[in-house]
Amino acid sequence: MTVDGAIKARRSIRKYQDKPVSESDVNRLLDLARHSPSSMNGQPWHFIVIREPGIKKEIAAIKNRYCPAEKRSYEADFLETAPVVIVLGVDTERSYGRELENSVLAAAHLMLAACAAGLGSVYMSAYAADEPKLAEEIGRTLNIPKNVRPITIIPLGYPDEVPPPKSLRPLKEMIHLERF
Repeated sequence: MTVDGAIKARRSIRKYQDKPVSESDVNRLLDLARHSPSSMNGQPWHFIVIREPGIKKEIAAIKNRYCPAEKRSYEADFLETAPVVIVLGVDTERSYGRELENSVLAAAHLMLAACAAGLGSVYMSAYAADEPKLAEEIGRTLNIPKNVRPITIIPLGYPDEVPPPKSLRPLKEMIHLERF
């Protein structure tokens, strides 16, 4: 699949087939994610690969506990059915004040690579500026050192759903030449 194809085909997947994702496939995706840009090339990423059902259940419970009211229709229970859950954290000492950006860029690369490989994923936050306890509790649960901040959760698996195509705003509404 081309980069264009992966960008256009990627959808948020919350239902997964009961089919394992190989360690070599996960490692290949994480290798691609580490090629993401990062502030001052700090390469601050840490990828926690979770397959253990009990840990996935704990992460889902934490996400549900700190879920904002407007997002309650998107409970995190489906994490338990994902063959693999990646928690992406960044070393604050290697992020140069750009923890969020560094993580989101790597997550985007990971999700596009997953799509190109026939895997589904969805972006989930492990960090919320207005609710620091979310990242703190995930960090404690996964024994993450204090200098590494969990930012993103990416479940991976073979899709067991086909979301409808995205409805996109017209490009002309988004382009401004020279000035807004």
